Amino acid sequence: MHRIIHKLFLLFIIMLINSNIYAQSADHIQLLSQIRIAEKASSIWGYTDSSGLEYALLGTSLGVRIYSLADPYNPVELKFIPCSTSIWRELKTAGAYAYVVTESGDGLLIIDMKTLDHQFVKTVYNVSGDSLRILSSHTLYVDENQLIYLAGSSGVGGFIILDPGKNPWHPEWLNASSFEYMHEVHVYKDTLYGAAIYNGIFSIWDVKDKKNPIRIAEHESSGHFTHSVWIEKNRPILYTSDETSGAAVEAWDVSDPSFIRKTDEFKIAGDQAHTLVPHNVFHKEDKLFVSYYTEGLRILDTKDPSNLLEVAYYDTDTLSKQSSGFRGCWSAYPFFNSGICIASDIENGMFVLKYDGNEPAYLHAKIVDSITQEPIYNARLTIEQNGRNQEARSNLKGELRTGFPEADSATVHVYYKGYFEKTIRVYLQRNQILKLDIALVELPKHQIQIRIQDKETHEAISFAKVFLSNPDYEYELIANDSGVVIFNSIYEQSWDLYAGKWAYKQAWIPSFVLQNDTIIHIALEPGYEDDFVLDLGWQHFGADLNVRWKRGDFSEIPIPSSNFPSKDIEGDLGAKCLYTDNFDKDESVYRFIDTSYLYSPWMDLSKFDQIELNYTAWAYGGNNSTKEVFLVFSDTSYLLESVPEKLNGQFNAASFFQFGIQNRKRDSVRLLFKLYNDPMTAQQAIRMMAAIDGFRLTGRKLSTPVSSFEASDIQIVPNPASNRIKIHSLTSLVEKTLKIYNALGIIVCQEKLNTDQSIDISKMDDGVYFICVEGIANCVKFIIFN
Repeated sequence: MHRIIHKLFLLFIIMLINSNIYAQSADHIQLLSQIRIAEKASSIWGYTDSSGLEYALLGTSLGVRIYSLADPYNPVELKFIPCSTSIWRELKTAGAYAYVVTESGDGLLIIDMKTLDHQFVKTVYNVSGDSLRILSSHTLYVDENQLIYLAGSSGVGGFIILDPGKNPWHPEWLNASSFEYMHEVHVYKDTLYGAAIYNGIFSIWDVKDKKNPIRIAEHESSGHFTHSVWIEKNRPILYTSDETSGAAVEAWDVSDPSFIRKTDEFKIAGDQAHTLVPHNVFHKEDKLFVSYYTEGLRILDTKDPSNLLEVAYYDTDTLSKQSSGFRGCWSAYPFFNSGICIASDIENGMFVLKYDGNEPAYLHAKIVDSITQEPIYNARLTIEQNGRNQEARSNLKGELRTGFPEADSATVHVYYKGYFEKTIRVYLQRNQILKLDIALVELPKHQIQIRIQDKETHEAISFAKVFLSNPDYEYELIANDSGVVIFNSIYEQSWDLYAGKWAYKQAWIPSFVLQNDTIIHIALEPGYEDDFVLDLGWQHFGADLNVRWKRGDFSEIPIPSSNFPSKDIEGDLGAKCLYTDNFDKDESVYRFIDTSYLYSPWMDLSKFDQIELNYTAWAYGGNNSTKEVFLVFSDTSYLLESVPEKLNGQFNAASFFQFGIQNRKRDSVRLLFKLYNDPMTAQQAIRMMAAIDGFRLTGRKLSTPVSSFEASDIQIVPNPASNRIKIHSLTSLVEKTLKIYNALGIIVCQEKLNTDQSIDISKMDDGVYFICVEGIANCVKFIIFN
């Protein structure tokens, strides 16, 4: 008996776990059935016959599958029409016929939905008998007058208008526009809305006269990759999506095409939001259905176009959301009278879904200063309910509109920088507007005085940098001659304080809470380090004036890259590093051409015989690119390394070097990060980028003298030379990369050293050259003289 109870308990736990997993992937949408297919799916559309029977048309990589939805819990495949292989297949219906396009050369596939007969049409004709060859199209649309609009067609690129009214098997060609490439068009009441994806805009056309379409307006979408457009039937509200990771779905008031205005946008929140790609949008009544790559279907309430609210979702994608990609939900069709919705998932086939009609609860708020009653712009209001949250920001009038998909009690948090946070408990009701008037109280302000001195000499350090920050504010000042910095009118909050100056180690006071006027004493220890939380004076010289080095936190990069770093290294101070300013720029002018030199400030290493140096660097460039780090003395340069290319979204591992410098002139030493990108490589769209962080240099005085020939040195024999030189070192240099530079700094030879560490120089011209050996050698001058 106990064993039976134990098994039943385990079964109950398994069922509970499964129900929780399901609840995480669906909200107010019920799965009626799923049809898996052997090949990959693309778009989907629906058809209803004269008797009211509903059908699904599923585009796949191999053709078109047609299903009866007489029983939506058990769809029945009626026919498979094989086509050319293609990952794109788009479908629409006009009357009792379905029209299908692809980019694989099939032309226009026409299906009689009464008989399921079909044929491929690759040439269309106008009334005069002129012909137009159509081998491929990207998408198509059928308007309320049953006219067909092809978008992104071969030989045209823009849109083609066809009329199937006289002969559905041979639609008449009315007109074509090649003005701009259209990825998709939507037409209603003789107005065409086009997604010009490569221009990053949607355009509006007057197509009353099909023989003479007139382009009347255009507007950028925020993601600059406008993929899908759909206009409401009863209001001049246009919806767009950009086919980019983390992009917004946007609503536009197009009542006046000369003054297009965005009314709102919807973005998914959460840690994986940046991997989700809005693909297609469809509007029905007061709901917007959005299919998402790497996810599934989301339904937005659009009663108030200035307040788009999610009311339901279903995740069709079973893979991890850690990375974005072209997978998951391609499209949806929500227009059946029965209320069911069908959706296509690239990997998982067709889904038959049912939305339960959930409606949101609305919240409107006005946020002002408690004393002045002035509106507060950009205040953040967050609704929390049962582990979920919804965030909104106030406009210039201090007003905001938001809501929640569930009716229940909730906690509202209102915050703006420099004010006490306010928390309110509310009850939200479906289809009801809760109005809140919120007055925020400003925080008290205090003065911070900082006095900076040398830890060893106790003397004041003039012109030291001080950086004061928290998530809301950043202040940076320079100490006066007495080493004093004064920050006035600083809010009573938690702060991080950083202080430093070149030739000193950085100081950090984390998370100190300011409660009154405060004096802080900071003693800086001599040393050389830079985490780039402060600007300590690194210098850049380069031929390409379009690309410079900058100190920043990569915040200009909206979506983390899987190839290059998009945040500073772990474990250092602050969140900043030094990097070229083209990480977020794809235009050809920012690809970086020729040579660039990044120098640290000067270092006086006179008191050291041996040094330890470490930093973390990253760089990427094309063929023949140079990405090298040197330690530059007044009489020679050490090649520390050629920075490896690591394309996994992270910095390289920290580089560490230790060597003696006793016999060097070392009162003026700098680190050099040298970059070179071949102009020919740049023309091939290879962008050079680089970054450095976590610089440290320490040293010590040796108790015993060191040999004048150190392990890090090399000697060249003979010098001058004519035919062949040999490299001498205390350590083996076999398989190390050697580079020979001419007097202009151009690499004239690069190869791996052989077992006898010799190099053939017989084909080089007479002159002065420099040899650098990777990692462990200084650059040494030698002369070729024949």
